[in-house]
Amino acid sequence: MKELKRLISSDDQAAAWQRLRTLATASGSYSELRSLGRLAAALGVESGTAHGLQSLRLALVGGGTPELLADPLRAACVGSGIVPELHVGGYGDFPGELLNPDSALARFAPRIVIVLNTSHELLGRLEFGADRDAIDAIVAQECQAMLGAARAFNERTGAEVVLHTLPVLDESQFGGLAWKIPGAADNFLARFNVSLGEQAPPSVHLIDAAGMAARLGSRNWFDPRFWYHARQPLCFAAVRAWSDAVTALVRAILGLSRKAVILDLDNTLWGGVVGDDGVEGLKLGEGTGDGEAFKAFQLHLRHLRQSGILLAICSKNEESIALDAIDRHPEMVLRRDDFVAIKANWRAKPDNIREIATQLDLGLDAFVFVDDNPAERDLVRRELPAVAVPEMGDDPAYFADVLSRGRWFERISITEEDGRRTEAYRSRARAAASQEAATDLPAYLRSLEMKAVIRPFEAISMERITQLTNKTNQFNLTTRRVVQSEMERFARDASWITYSVRLRDRFGDHGLISVFFGEIRAAQLTIEGWLMSCRVLKRGVEQALFAVVLEEARRRGVEEIIGIYRPTDRNALVRDMYGDLGFEKAAECAREVRFRLEVASARKPEHFIALAMEQPGRRSTPPLEQSVQ
Repeated sequence: MKELKRLISSDDQAAAWQRLRTLATASGSYSELRSLGRLAAALGVESGTAHGLQSLRLALVGGGTPELLADPLRAACVGSGIVPELHVGGYGDFPGELLNPDSALARFAPRIVIVLNTSHELLGRLEFGADRDAIDAIVAQECQAMLGAARAFNERTGAEVVLHTLPVLDESQFGGLAWKIPGAADNFLARFNVSLGEQAPPSVHLIDAAGMAARLGSRNWFDPRFWYHARQPLCFAAVRAWSDAVTALVRAILGLSRKAVILDLDNTLWGGVVGDDGVEGLKLGEGTGDGEAFKAFQLHLRHLRQSGILLAICSKNEESIALDAIDRHPEMVLRRDDFVAIKANWRAKPDNIREIATQLDLGLDAFVFVDDNPAERDLVRRELPAVAVPEMGDDPAYFADVLSRGRWFERISITEEDGRRTEAYRSRARAAASQEAATDLPAYLRSLEMKAVIRPFEAISMERITQLTNKTNQFNLTTRRVVQSEMERFARDASWITYSVRLRDRFGDHGLISVFFGEIRAAQLTIEGWLMSCRVLKRGVEQALFAVVLEEARRRGVEEIIGIYRPTDRNALVRDMYGDLGFEKAAECAREVRFRLEVASARKPEHFIALAMEQPGRRSTPPLEQSVQ
């Protein structure tokens, strides 16, 4: 802290922010987090964004007193790379602040609102002697009121709203009997939490305060003294855990969660060293405590993969020996097809990790590196600071818990495409290998037998459309982050052109891989968002989609198309795309380049993709309309 204050006083802001982020990640006490939050506020949002942090308009309101949690939350956000412009409501402002269109909260216009709803607000409605129907009616009414306020604020402002599940604050008066009494607090709050989760719309997200209180212990989560004297909804000891949970969810909303786990093998996925012990000598599966723990960790990793997290291997091993263990050991949960990249060799692990990142077209900040060896962990931390490297310890029984507590893979939704992501990356690798062997690019593209379905935005795909928009960084011309309710508004508004693209080829189905949206005003179409998954780069998808956009623009009387490119450190690969499509540069400043194209003179781009156009609610049937150039 002294070093940080010295850096601030010397006006070395770059070093100050770096030090502040390090301390904010490591500090655990309330007083330290509060001090760091105040120093971050003093440095300012503009200074933070100038030194690599992402700005965010964030609000904190609730039924308790939010002021006491504002500075720790600010510090935790800074530790994760976000510098918030923070609005803090007064005591008891929820739900009035959300419902009042002229409230201070509404005027602040936040991107995300954190609502500190508490159990006290509901327990006053509790009727101990009421039957199940009466209790269910109270639960329904309270859920409707809470979610209604959140939904109304989202529809009016576009802000995402974060609510909390509600923990039991005291020891049950009835023990196990409480689960037979609908009006007992334990029973009532459990019903409420389930109902809240089941009814929450996509724009409302949940912090599992009930789960955290159960893990920490209710007395470590809530202290009645703090509540009665200051309406403080949390114990000071719980502030770090709460701040981390909120920050992880905020990152998920912004599309900043990690996307992949890179795993060591020996003493990480199994016990023992396969090169020395042989496949038969590994500890894995039933028979020993460690063997069962390693198998449980693999099950945890498989669940991550099934939800869309990519798995890769980086191990110091002979590749043939490592693959033999993966293929042959009868207790292996994860097999070769579960991994999108395998690096088993004797090179330095940072070099292998860089290669994996390049192979997958992901930034280093997308990865978590898991290795039992502290020396390897330290090396990766020093050489690749963007990679998250958890302290795994030496007991495999805790490996899954360590990975979970890091909250690197927080999600706000899981879509169909998430479940197919590993196969999509493997298909991409097969296509890349085929491309390397090809000598004629047009012939190679034809050989892929690509088929695309292009559809206006529709409700069934809206979650995936929003997810892709907020997670894609490389092929993203404006990097505009859009919440789902805003996407739904674009789809309803006749002045907008919206498209999503699904692609398949002879190697597999890539799912929904591209999104386009633009607004028409006075015969001018302005492209507000255009992005594509890096899995299908250099396939001609952008040319095929623009051919459709151009045709629709002509049909709707558009005379000019305006393309916007906002450069970032990640999207340089699309810097020349508008020029390649025939646009002329119209204006340029530090943060934005604008291009223009006269529709009358525009040429239809060439591509090698068979197109099928569909209207919402209708599916095309083979054969697809052939639009291959």
